Formats: sequence, C-alpha cells, structure tokens
Amino acid sequence: MAVGDPSLGPAAIVPVGATNDAPDPRGGSAIGGEAWWSRYRASVEGHLSPTALSVLEADARYIIGKALPRAKDRLDKAAWPESRVRTGMVVGSVQSGKTASMLGVAAMALDVGVDLLILLAGTRVSLWLQTYERLLAQLDGSTADSAYRRRAERLILPQPADILHKQRADPARYLQRPLARQALRAGRPIICVIPKEDDHLLTLRRFLADMISDDYLDACGHPYSILLLDDEADDASVLDSDRSQKITPRLITALWSGDTDEATTRHVNMLATYVAYTATPQANFLQATHNPLSPRDFNAALRTPGATGAVMPRSLTYVEPAGVRSYYCGGEIFYERLRKAGDGALCHTALFPDLRFGETETELAGRRDALRWTMLSDALRCYLVGAAVRSLAPGWEHAFNHARAFTSAEEALTAARGPHTMLIHPSARKEDHFSTAVDVVRWAMAMPGREAEVELHEGAEERLEVSADGLERRLSHEEAEWSAWLSRFEASRIALATLPQVPYASISAAEWPKVRTALIERVFPNVRLRVLNSDPASDDRPRFEIAEDEAGFHVPADSLSIFIAGNVLSRGLTLEGLTTSLFLRGAAEPAADTQMQMQRWFGYRGGFLPFCRVFTYEDQLQLFRRYHINDNALKTEVMSSMDAGEDTNGPALVLQGATFVATSKVEARKVPLSPGPRPSIRLVEVEDGDLARHNIDIAVDLLGDGQWVPLRDDNGLERGVIRTEPVSLRMLAGTLDKLRYSHHDPDLGNELSQRWEHYARLLGIDDPLFTPPMRNPQNYGAEPQSCPYSIAAYLRLWSYLTGDHSAPGFYPTDRPEVPWNYADTLRTSTPEFYLAFRHGQSNARDSRLAAKGIKAVTRDRVANGRALQTLWGTRGYGGSYFGDELIDYYFHKTAPVPSIQGGASWRPRGHPGLALLHVVSAPELSTDLLAIGLGLPHGGPDHIAALRA
Repeated sequence: MAVGDPSLGPAAIVPVGATNDAPDPRGGSAIGGEAWWSRYRASVEGHLSPTALSVLEADARYIIGKALPRAKDRLDKAAWPESRVRTGMVVGSVQSGKTASMLGVAAMALDVGVDLLILLAGTRVSLWLQTYERLLAQLDGSTADSAYRRRAERLILPQPADILHKQRADPARYLQRPLARQALRAGRPIICVIPKEDDHLLTLRRFLADMISDDYLDACGHPYSILLLDDEADDASVLDSDRSQKITPRLITALWSGDTDEATTRHVNMLATYVAYTATPQANFLQATHNPLSPRDFNAALRTPGATGAVMPRSLTYVEPAGVRSYYCGGEIFYERLRKAGDGALCHTALFPDLRFGETETELAGRRDALRWTMLSDALRCYLVGAAVRSLAPGWEHAFNHARAFTSAEEALTAARGPHTMLIHPSARKEDHFSTAVDVVRWAMAMPGREAEVELHEGAEERLEVSADGLERRLSHEEAEWSAWLSRFEASRIALATLPQVPYASISAAEWPKVRTALIERVFPNVRLRVLNSDPASDDRPRFEIAEDEAGFHVPADSLSIFIAGNVLSRGLTLEGLTTSLFLRGAAEPAADTQMQMQRWFGYRGGFLPFCRVFTYEDQLQLFRRYHINDNALKTEVMSSMDAGEDTNGPALVLQGATFVATSKVEARKVPLSPGPRPSIRLVEVEDGDLARHNIDIAVDLLGDGQWVPLRDDNGLERGVIRTEPVSLRMLAGTLDKLRYSHHDPDLGNELSQRWEHYARLLGIDDPLFTPPMRNPQNYGAEPQSCPYSIAAYLRLWSYLTGDHSAPGFYPTDRPEVPWNYADTLRTSTPEFYLAFRHGQSNARDSRLAAKGIKAVTRDRVANGRALQTLWGTRGYGGSYFGDELIDYYFHKTAPVPSIQGGASWRPRGHPGLALLHVVSAPELSTDLLAIGLGLPHGGPDHIAALRA
C-alpha cells in the first residue's frame, strides 16, 4: 500500500486479476499450507492498511479457531458436543466489512482442510449474486470466465455460467452431481454459495444426502467436516418457538442432519459448524435454545477502524494510521462526534407533528404533509449542491457525465472519480416508494411551496425523469436556500479538522457562482431517479460499474442517482458514495434490529464526510442514538469474552429501551436494571424456623453496630430508631446478601441471574456482583425488584460505576436520554444509606430486640404466607407526616424533602438513601419475621435488558 493512499476499509474491497496458479492447499503448498488465505490476502492488501489487514486476519483466526478446533494438526473431535454440531455468532456493524471477514474465515477453513463450505448469501437474489461475485474475485482469485481453470483444486457450486447470466439455472440444475462426484473422489473441497431460500435449501439437502452418502462417510478416513457461514443470519434463520411453523431454520439444520426434525449430524463421521454473521444479533441471542442454530459455543465481534482504540486488548475501534479517509463512519461519527457542531452536524431533524389542542385530524395531516415537503426539499438541495461542489474538484469534471463516451474502460474509470448518491426511505410499502419518486419529479418541476399542485404529463410517472430545466428554474427562485449549504458543508469540514489526515478542501461561500454553474451544467442534466423494489427474486442492484454501449464506455449509470427504497436496502446491499439520506419511516413499536439495518448511511464515508447528511425526525434520531449505545455494550461484552480466552461463551446480554424493543422476531420481556425508587423486600421466612431466626439475628447485629437514636417526627412522635451514621452501598449490599429463605435461593443458571455475569464481563469487574446463598438453588421466589440478592448486586454495581468508569449501554435513572459517561459532570459523590427500624404497636418477641426498644409491626401476608402483601406503612397524606419512605429526613434534615403523594417518587440526586427494617409480628410462629424497604436516590445506573419470554 503506497504511502498516502487511502485505505478503503473492508467494505470497499474490489476484485483483483483473473488468474491465480496457487497449488492445492489440501496437498500442502509451497506457501506454508495457507494457499487460500495467501490468495485472499493478496486480493485485499492493496486496499487495506497493514493495521486493518492484521486486524482482519487476527479476527478471522480467532473465529476459525473456535469454529474448527484443532489438536495435533487435525480437527479435535472432542471439541464438538454430542450432536457433533458447533454453533457460533459473529457480530459486525452495518456496512463495516462483515463479508470481508466471512471470506477470510472461508479461506482459513479451506486451508485447514474443511470438506464442505456452505455460504448462505442472504434472502435476496441481488445479495446472492453480489456475494458470489466477491467470492470468485477475492477468495477464489478468478472470474466468471476463468473459474473453470481451478477446478482441479476445488468445486464451486453453482458454476458461474449457471447464475451470472440473465437465464439463471434453478437449484436442481446448478447443483451438478457429476462434478460433485469427481470432487469427492479426488478429495477436493466443495464450495456452495446459495441464497437462503427454502427451495434452494431443500434441493441442497437432497443433493448432499445423495452425494455424501452413509457409504461414503463410512469409507472416509477422517471426520467429514462442514462449515456453514450464514450471512444476515437474523434474517429467516431465527426460530421463535418450538411450535413455530418457520421452515428455513429447520432446512438449514437438515443440510447436515438430513431431517428437518433432527439437529445432530446424520453420521458419526460427520462434524458440522454453523457460524451466524449479522450486524443485528438480538433475535439470534434471544431465540429459544431449542433452535439448533442458537449460538452456544462461541461468539465474536468485529472491530472497525477509527481514531482511537487498541488492537489488543480488543476495543470497538482501533487506530487506523491511514486517517479519516479509511475510518468506518458509524454511530460515533454520525450521532456523537458532530452532535453539537451546529450547522456542521451530520444529522438534521424535525419534530414530528402531534395533534394540538383544538386541531382537527385534517389540519394535523396538512401540517405533517407540509413538513414532509420541507424535509424533502432540504435533503434534495443538500444532495445536489454537494454534487456540484465535488464536481469542481480536480479530475471530477466528467464524473457524472453520462452522455460522454470514452474510448476505453480505463479512461471512463479515470473520469468516474466516485459516485454521489442519495437514499430516500419513506416506508416499507412499495406504493410509497413510487409515490415518493413521483414527488421528487414534482419537486423538480414546481415553484417553491407549490409542489402538490404540479400535474405530470402522461407517462411521466413511469419514466421518473428529473427535469433539468425545472431544477434550474427552482434554483433561481430559492438561491439563498441552495447556497446556504456551502457554509454548512464548511462547518462540517471545520468540525472534522481535528481528525488525522483530513483530505477536505475548504468550501468558501465565495465559490457560489462556480457551484451554481456546476449545478446547471454538470449536475441537473445527469441526476437520475431510481426505485429499488423489494422483490426478493429481482436483481435490481445499483449499477456502479463502468457501462458500455455502441458509442463507447461511460461512467457508471448510478454515479449520480437518487434511490428510493425500503426493505431491499436494509440487507447487505451497499450504496456507494451515499451522502444524503432522508429517513421518514416510522413504527408504532420500533424494533432495534430492524431499524439498525436501515442505517445505510453507515460505512466507509471518510473521503467525503463533510457532504454527508441524515434527515429524519427528532424522536427517530434519539432511537438511532440509543441503538448505537446498546450495540456498543453488546459488542464490548463479546470482545471481553474473546480476550478472556474462554473456551465457551454463550449469548451476550441484549439491551432494549422503554420506547423500543430489541427485536420483534421473537418474544422477549423487558427487565430494568434499577429496582426503582422504593423497592421492598417483602419476602418472609415462615417454613424454616432456623432461617427465620437467622434473619432476626441480622437485625440484632445491625443494632449492635454504630450508634442508634430514637427517630421522632416534627410532632415529637417516636416512629422508630435510626443509625446516626449512614452506611456505604457495599455495606448495605452485604447486609442484604445475608438474608436467607427456604423458598428463594436463585439459581445462577437462571437468565435473571446470568445478566449480572454479563455486566461484570462488560465492565471488567472481577468480583461477583450477584451472590445468592446457593444452599438450595431454585427458581426465583420473587421478582428481581424484590429480591434482596438482586438489589445487593445493583448496589455493588452502582458503587463500582461511581467516578470515571466506562459503562456502555448504561444511563442514569434521572437522565435516560444521556449515556452514563456523559453524565459525569452531573454526578455527585457515591450515595450512602441510613439504616432505621420502623416501630409498630407490640414489643418484639426476640429479647435482644426488645431490649433495644424495637416494636413489631403488623402486616398481612399473601395466601402461602411467604411474602407480605404490602410493606410500607403510613404514606403521609395530609402533610403532617412525610411518610415511612421518607422517615429519615426527620433526622438528617436534607432539603428539599421529596413528596410521595400521587405515587412513588425518587429521592433527589445527591440525597442519602434509606433502608427501613420492619420486624413483623407473627404470633403463630416461633419468632417474628424481618422485611426491609429501601428508598433510592436518583442518579443510579439503569438500562433495560431483553430476556427470553
């Protein structure tokens, strides 16, 4: 890689030459037995910096080591479970280079001698063909015309001639049995690249059953190995329940089992590994474990190049020496770095209109439509002005000139400096795509503000041509709105100037006359409008390759295109040169995984980042920002597991939010981290007298530690006793952990328990947070908000997070829209808790408590007697008493005293907390009972975990 050349990143890898004479890797090659990896590395190293290439290789080696464990230069059969199937997950980022990783893993698998490599290339024909072409060029080092030359080394099915032409063969024809028999006899690997469509999977299952028969496996001198790489694995590969009628996941498992109802391989001499690749793994992690494709054995997360981070230990990004042109531009760039850059911010939002008081539905619809036209106008002007500015750069004068014919492909490629594209995502409905395209045509022809009045001529809606004359006329009537984008682009350039090796030239407002001329002469005549439909069987990919006709060679057809699409662009397909995105899609209950896939503006945009913009509604931007934060938390946990060298790591913790779900593909429940403002431990021990006395002993021990004084309200009425000095979060946690119950001893294998292991791994906490007794592990006898061990774990976590500690995915309880680390300036010292006893009417039966003046309260219990119906007593209505939840305020006098009237309320940030102990009268038992209510101040950590329903 030449010094100063931009590294395009994994997502921008391009094909290499058509010939390669590498020897057969299965026979041992002259290049160290890694012929496939060496070939693949050679195809990408000209477009990656040495650092990026080393990260790509390191991650691929980690994945292949987990997918195909080896011992003494052969597969370690003992590493496979009884089913002889290993399953794992690889998590990437949207348009970050997952395919590059997948092909790297494929290369290494072939080098270690995998017998059958299956690549499931998405659910759409366009993505299938895109992946197939990349595999030929980069992994195989061949082209459609030259692939046959390497048939002695491997068999690729389908053959290029069967699918890379308009008349594509069906799976029954492209899975050629004679070629497969030859490969099996010669011991050559078979590579199958197929779409994740049921008819293709069903045909492949039958093909494999015929070709790799039991007789063949009996005679095979080594375990026959299958590696299946599932691209976009959250799309169609998730099984939501054991009663689900979904057939695709079962057809995938049948590739090695032979039966849709079986999960094990169909022969003892067959080993299979399934590796799921996706940027949105929420459903894969949350799906019930009865899905054989659920990741059980390993997980990996891919890193992206950026301005910060280390290669080891792993972090979300690593420093890319090539500078910003080679950075992956994801949530950190779009949502955080330029968040406060004013006109230079990359995201432009508007408040979605809600119904006003006295407004009719018709009036509301009118306001919403007017706002939609305003956002469309802003986005189109941004896009077109950006294209004009870029066309003025040296060498760009013909970059968008579709009419000009060049004498050679090389000459056309030199002129085509890069595409400049726009995406409009109106909704998932196809009819909205076409109506939006018609609106763009109207906008180009209309006087400003009168777009809806334009009547199109017959046939105009089918042609979808953007009027150059209309655009010029519109420009003349609103020139100020167009020229304003120069200063906005310049503001972005200045905001990005602190990044390493920025390649951006200054954008001066004084250049507007030149930009205006470029708009009229270079941009308006060449802009095109394309609607990409959502038909899985269509191949309507964007065209970014050099075009050829009878006149000669031309710049790519989509070098200056406005794309309007929905779901078709939410999976795998890449819009090169995407600068402007208008996202108008909404959802009643947004699903993070679905909407994350729609962020097609993510990618390697560093070369033209000042021109990038996202236009959407403010509430949608907040959702995107929260998805980004939760995604970082998940990947950080996975990377921590990778660095820890764990033999097996199960699913990572999936987060969601109060206003969105993690996924709609499977059912999940929302479990908040914080126990709330006033959690109460209403569990009581009525069945085991020894345990009940043990809990009373805890109360006695507390009274023997520190100074306790009577607690009186403003009227002098003694309400209880209080410890004069507060205790720390950790000391209170230790007290709660001492409580014992015969009916509540949470099993560490329960998902509610395991989440605390996730937190510790994510945050690098060595000591366990959740420490139940484990005397008689069982299901939870209370919800986490009432579980003493869960509350204790929360207090320990809070204590750990105070100060400057990274906590991806967390936010303070009083600022849910602000990530935990962003709230550092708001955070006060670690909260402390006062301990107090609430007095009742009768003396405590334990003589030690009675000697301290403790009086038992009376509380009703639930039907089985194992918990109190309620705990908190007097609420303080009427103003003469603060209420039991705030009883400590009479002692420490912290102001202001919060009000609990109208419902539970938090203590203000910075106020002390309270643990109010209740000795509960139980005359029918041998001893009184103990229950505890807590009052928590605002400012503790929170988030919402998604757990299996």
